[in-house]
Amino acid sequence: MLFSILLGLLPKLGTSFLDYLNKKSDSDLEKFKTAIGGDVQLNVAELRYKVEIARMAADMRKDDREHWFTAWMVPTAFAIFIIHIAAVVFDSIPLLGHEVGSWQVSKLPGLYADMQYNIVMTICGVAGVSAIKKIFSR
Repeated sequence: MLFSILLGLLPKLGTSFLDYLNKKSDSDLEKFKTAIGGDVQLNVAELRYKVEIARMAADMRKDDREHWFTAWMVPTAFAIFIIHIAAVVFDSIPLLGHEVGSWQVSKLPGLYADMQYNIVMTICGVAGVSAIKKIFSR
């Protein structure tokens, strides 16, 4: 008799235990989905923010290229530095009776000399690479 009562309760206990585990796993699954949904929303918002920043930077570069002052700023700096370098070099060459140092052109001090070198080498490098590209692209 006791054995038959236990056999009658055992399936009910098993099904109720399985129902409990199913509900717990469903609850955990919903928590996980909620957490992932929040992460996805944050990631999408971050990507939209980065795209907007990149678009704004591109617009600023476009505006700079279209403005007359910024369009001529780099070529003007390049021309000034090239003229200065030419003056320093030609003042140090005893050519056609020229007395070395008579122009009294001095080198630029520290940081400005580095800036002059970087600008001239950048422009010459870009121009040189584009010339080489034109030669080999034919």
